[in-house]
Amino acid sequence: MRKHIAVVAAMTLVVIVFAGCDRSLDAATEASAPWVMERVASLPPLPVEVVAAERTRLVPDIGASGMVSATREVTIVAETQGVVQAASFELGEPVEAGQVLVTFDSLIQVLTVEEARQALTSAELTVATTERLVGTGNASQAQLTQARGALAGARARLAQAEKALADRTLIAPFDGLVAARSPSVEPGNFVSAGVMVARIIDTSRMEIRLSVGEREIRYLRVGGAAFVSIPAAGPGEIRAEIAAIAAGSDPQTGSFPVVVRWQQPPNTLVRAGLSARVRIPPVGAPTRLVVPAGAVITRGDERSVFVAAAEGVAERRVVTVGEREGERVAILSGVEPGELVVVSGLRTLAHGDRVAPTVRTADAMGAAR
Repeated sequence: MRKHIAVVAAMTLVVIVFAGCDRSLDAATEASAPWVMERVASLPPLPVEVVAAERTRLVPDIGASGMVSATREVTIVAETQGVVQAASFELGEPVEAGQVLVTFDSLIQVLTVEEARQALTSAELTVATTERLVGTGNASQAQLTQARGALAGARARLAQAEKALADRTLIAPFDGLVAARSPSVEPGNFVSAGVMVARIIDTSRMEIRLSVGEREIRYLRVGGAAFVSIPAAGPGEIRAEIAAIAAGSDPQTGSFPVVVRWQQPPNTLVRAGLSARVRIPPVGAPTRLVVPAGAVITRGDERSVFVAAAEGVAERRVVTVGEREGERVAILSGVEPGELVVVSGLRTLAHGDRVAPTVRTADAMGAAR
């Protein structure tokens, strides 16, 4: 189409030249001028993409990805060795705080506790008897001190025995779901001390740990809103909040760790380990008249943009630009809010060209072509 315009322009120039050389051609020139204008008007307009200049935040929403995890998670291990008597939980099942998960054979531990209790009772009687004898002068203070020491030892041995007995039963520390279950935890199997028995996660509150760059971290606040999208958990976003922001950057990556948390929505089960995308509206970001940075044409010290005017022609506007954030730049003068700024075909576009604009969405604001 550009070639067609050039041909028509050349024809117009020829007519004008001949008109200047010979006054006798004035009539021909006047007769041909309307035809030339009609021919130009009949050419199809240039298809271009445009973005509406809008007064908005110069900094777009901050995006980051991460993996979902539970705010509370515990790995239960066997603190003693023994034969499994019963295992009353399955992978993926809910458990309640205090629920018995595994019991080991405990006959020896039960007998040890009983023996320790009897020894404690004997030690208490010895102390009481010795105190009466000291009062009547029939026992020395040293004997009383020795009796009290034996009592303290008996109490310690009972506490150790009771703990050893308690270790034969593994219970859930809080309400949650079973995320892992050891295949060795079956009745009759021998389990060694330190073996992982189960992993329990509390799914009532979930979190994501993110890494945010130094340019964006200044726009984040603890308690600020965040929106989490988890494709595997269904469409839509979950409203969350920023729970923590690191005071310093990671020495290896230079980014700042940020923790985002949320309450599990009703009738929704977000599982630990799912990948998620987080969108965080920046706090305190300046509001400016914003256009895509790629729409600005630089020639020397002059900056300009093309605006698709209401009559369907491209207007070249000299503009004053302000600060830039990523692919967005602030326009201080030369463009009004709502005007359509051309973002494609800029290399071949000229002032006065007829255009057929297609509007991009605001969130597609980025580099022009």
